[in-house]
Amino acid sequence: GNKAAGELQDDVATIAINGKKELVVSKDLMAQDVHFHLEDGAYNIACKLLKTNLSDLAASGAKPLYYLLGFSQNDNLNEQFIKEFYHGLKDVGEQFNLALIGGDSIGIKDKLCFSITIFGEISKGKSLKRSNAKNGDLIFISGDIGDAFLGLNIAQEKIICGNKTHKKYLTDRHLQPSPRINLGMELAKKNLSKSAIDISDGLLADLLHICNASNLDAVIQQDLIPLSRAAKFCLLKNNNIYLKQLISGGDDYELIFTVKKKDQNKIVDLAKKIGVKITYIGHLQKKKAKPKIYLMDRNNQEIEILQYGWQH
Repeated sequence: GNKAAGELQDDVATIAINGKKELVVSKDLMAQDVHFHLEDGAYNIACKLLKTNLSDLAASGAKPLYYLLGFSQNDNLNEQFIKEFYHGLKDVGEQFNLALIGGDSIGIKDKLCFSITIFGEISKGKSLKRSNAKNGDLIFISGDIGDAFLGLNIAQEKIICGNKTHKKYLTDRHLQPSPRINLGMELAKKNLSKSAIDISDGLLADLLHICNASNLDAVIQQDLIPLSRAAKFCLLKNNNIYLKQLISGGDDYELIFTVKKKDQNKIVDLAKKIGVKITYIGHLQKKKAKPKIYLMDRNNQEIEILQYGWQH
């Protein structure tokens, strides 16, 4: 049996290439009007396409190497679009030292669709896996939660953000995620974490993937979940948007990772070293029945979770 094929619970496959290294491979598709809109602009579409794939590599701890691009063609794919799209790929490629090595295209007259197959490398056995979390591990997340959800809602004019700076910040976070490649690589290299996932479907939904794969329950404190100043401003200004929507909205592309208690101070040092905000939000414990997340309020009362995240 091929080991890589048996590990389909992670977003990447790891393949041994020699005695010391493993190849890390991931694939993602993005479809028009599901994952992006033409109004987002070709540059932003290209950047998000590459960055969401890079985020899968980040969650495994791998160093980016190459990618293949597949896409559909129609009248929307005019010369201007292609030019801007190429600039997006080029800028992200240069930022993360990632090379385009080939691909293919087909003609489909209706909607645009893009696909990336991305390759990275990691030292043998160091790959972060959802199934590697242990009872008693602490749960940390990078960055802030809910910005992309708010940015999307602002773009769709479902909410109003009365502050120009905050509006731009949230819209950018929706269109241009920040894959945490450096964080993932450091966690794997320094053995600070064995288990991670990136947040695409929502904080709760993706944490539940770790719980299911590792057969554990998670207990998280709602008050510890980090929000940006822009997100807090929007929550105050819009009484139709709630924190529970932010933590299940998805598209954050931050990392959730688990750490042994004895290593928590090293995480504080790492956050300073790489300049990334990292926040403790809870811990893992032995499961009571089937794996579950307990979301607790400031009085340690359980909050009922009605929606875990984005439904595919």
